Amino acid sequence: MDVPIYMKFYFWNVTNADDVIGKKAKPILEELGPYVYSEKHLKVNMTWNDNGTVTYMQIKTWHFEPDMSVGSRDDNITTLNVPLLAAAALIRDLNDFMKVMFNEMVNSVDTKPFVTRTVREFLFDGYDDPLLDAASVLKYLVNISIPFDKFGWFYGRNGTNYYDGVFNMDTGRTVSQLGDLHFWNNTNTTTAFDAPCNMVNGSAGELFHPRLDKTYIELYSTDICRSLRVPYKEPTSKYELGGNRYQADEMMFARPDTNPDNWCFCNGECPPAGLLNETLCRFGVPAFVSFPHMLYADPAVIGQTVGQRPNESLHNFHIDLEPLTGVPLSVRARFQINMLLKPNSDVTILYDVPTVYLPMLWFDNAVDTTPDIAAQFVTIVETVPTIMSASSFALLGLGAALLVCAALLLVALRSRQPRPGEEPLTASSTGSSLASAR
Repeated sequence: MDVPIYMKFYFWNVTNADDVIGKKAKPILEELGPYVYSEKHLKVNMTWNDNGTVTYMQIKTWHFEPDMSVGSRDDNITTLNVPLLAAAALIRDLNDFMKVMFNEMVNSVDTKPFVTRTVREFLFDGYDDPLLDAASVLKYLVNISIPFDKFGWFYGRNGTNYYDGVFNMDTGRTVSQLGDLHFWNNTNTTTAFDAPCNMVNGSAGELFHPRLDKTYIELYSTDICRSLRVPYKEPTSKYELGGNRYQADEMMFARPDTNPDNWCFCNGECPPAGLLNETLCRFGVPAFVSFPHMLYADPAVIGQTVGQRPNESLHNFHIDLEPLTGVPLSVRARFQINMLLKPNSDVTILYDVPTVYLPMLWFDNAVDTTPDIAAQFVTIVETVPTIMSASSFALLGLGAALLVCAALLLVALRSRQPRPGEEPLTASSTGSSLASAR
């Protein structure tokens, strides 16, 4: 029985783009959406390994749900020109001649810091950009490469098996490791962060080990190239099935002076509180991940724009799990993608832009168990402890009976005196008697 999965996309439309560049005005944001897609997962190329793990890839498919959406996929969105910012970051180490050539090309194709495209283009369809065409030529001249021919946040992902990578997951030979990732793309580390923040730790996010305690869960997100440790928050329930809620808080993306464990997520320069530097996870693009509306972020950063209104109940990240089985009851995996716009002396049109962390879009990956599935698990959760309890009492009774029998036998043996010429009853003599009796 399939559990319905939905991906809800919300876009930030910049309504005063010309003033942001021309007058360094504070960006005024309009939130559009949700644009809702149903999501399906299919595991393929599965190999069951002798060491108690399974290696697999997965195909994810998304289908637009117009009746659940607010708006059309043809809605126009004005936002930062990501290919331009990516190119500006990539040419930083090139020689002056190449930088002059780059600026000539930017001017010749009339590239601007902001672009206006449709929702469908920004998501799965992608759109052509002259800078991406130039990158395909530059890769033969310099050691840089962008592995896409179009730009779209989810371009190339719908219906393909390669984007999420290759997973190697524990099948539960040791129950406490059930669902844990051992390797992702054939390694247990990533190049996106310094050690030990580069470790591939925790669950793949769809399966957790049974008998969860009220401390934390850990899962690995391929989209942000890191593991997430999510602390226990509170008890919860879904269709009369009790669960544990694990909810992210301000410590997840905190600066090292607040959370010392986060020092290795900085990538050289720590961003403001509430932001995760994704530059090395996104091919050098100055991208930063936060919770939606920059929940838990530095208020000064939120104040760089107009329109964000963080609300913990609407914008947090949480997972509700049935603790006996580890089965997810409800998931709200919410993240926001932000870009850093700042002056760049190498690119003429970015010489005199304001410095601002600008939100691009946020998404809510929503999963909820169904009443039918919950009812089945209510039966399991209520029955298993009863069976275990009854089994325990039965084993206890059997053990007590055996103990009584052993005690009576011992008394009888001690009271029995050997006849003249007969050996006392010992382990060796017992074995000899049994052997001769065969």
